[in-house]
Amino acid sequence: MVIFVFFLVKARSPLLPTATLATNLSSGLSLNSVVTQSFSNNVPSPRFSNQSPGSLDDELRSADELGIRPVKVGEAGFDDIINEGTVKWAVTTELELLVIPKFLDVSNEIYHTVITLGEPVLAAGEAEIVGSDGSYILLTISNHSGHFRPTSESLELGITAFRQQGIDTSNADIEYVE
Repeated sequence: MVIFVFFLVKARSPLLPTATLATNLSSGLSLNSVVTQSFSNNVPSPRFSNQSPGSLDDELRSADELGIRPVKVGEAGFDDIINEGTVKWAVTTELELLVIPKFLDVSNEIYHTVITLGEPVLAAGEAEIVGSDGSYILLTISNHSGHFRPTSESLELGITAFRQQGIDTSNADIEYVE
């Protein structure tokens, strides 16, 4: 089930032209077009910074020791990551969609900051995806990230990024986290 709450979103954030974003996403424009239009309207697309910078060095060191590296849709290792459980995802300020596993094992959670080495993001969250060999279905997606704390508006950018990478988003359960 997909629930869109554009009228609530617009009231909460004057930073992103929500009405334009909703129209652009439903008309199939690209992520780049949506973000570019935000800049062309002299409205900056929100960037979300790491809210826990004091732990960044430890998080990056731990991920490095565990051999964790972000991957793009279709890259080697992507199928393994998505089929092992929940992933953490981010859209970088360079408009790249990257994912990592949420957990390496029961006691090792991997943090969103690993995706961008602590750099800001345009969107971030968690997702469940199934599939293999280029055929993927997005089951669930949220904007949940304790480190970046992205707004619910940014989740639409994430959904668009997944769709542009060929992932079927049509029946995804969407969870907006405040």
